[in-house]
Amino acid sequence: MVEQAKDPTDDKYVQQFKKHLEQVDAFTLVVLKSHLIMESAIDNIIRLIFFHPDILLDARMNFFQKVEIVRAYSLREDEMSIWKLMHAIAELRNEVAHNLEPKKRASRMDKVRKLFCSEAPEEVAETHKDDPDEMIVILASSLCTGFLGSHEKDLAGLRKAIDRIADANVPRNADGSIKKKPVKGYG
Repeated sequence: MVEQAKDPTDDKYVQQFKKHLEQVDAFTLVVLKSHLIMESAIDNIIRLIFFHPDILLDARMNFFQKVEIVRAYSLREDEMSIWKLMHAIAELRNEVAHNLEPKKRASRMDKVRKLFCSEAPEEVAETHKDDPDEMIVILASSLCTGFLGSHEKDLAGLRKAIDRIADANVPRNADGSIKKKPVKGYG
């Protein structure tokens, strides 16, 4: 008896591709891109804080760790609830990015919505409380990146002051490189 050739579209993985990629999921796209924008703001702040930021940025830290580094460097903003909103958006992003059938999507989204409504000005929260999930993610992420942008601006001023002190106290060669002092005894 000759066995019939199997139809390649019957493969379970092909079926998953069809199910999950036939239509673009606007919610997933909004969550992923919003998170990416927030992470780029966090990375910019890390670049301002550290003299050798690539050491940290190349260490493949996760978003939570990066947020906590920036939060730890905050002067008076370390206890603000907006950090919780950033983490909630990251949890939602992880749920969407790592699960084809996100089981906790609704509860993660409810947390983002609740934190957004408590963080946003009262009239904004009231106006948008019943908006679709995609819009809440955009608004919440925008609120976070606005906060981070303000934080970045403050730190840029601080960094300029630090750089001026360093420039005044660290001797440099004509090419801008740091002059190395000879170690005593090793002439």
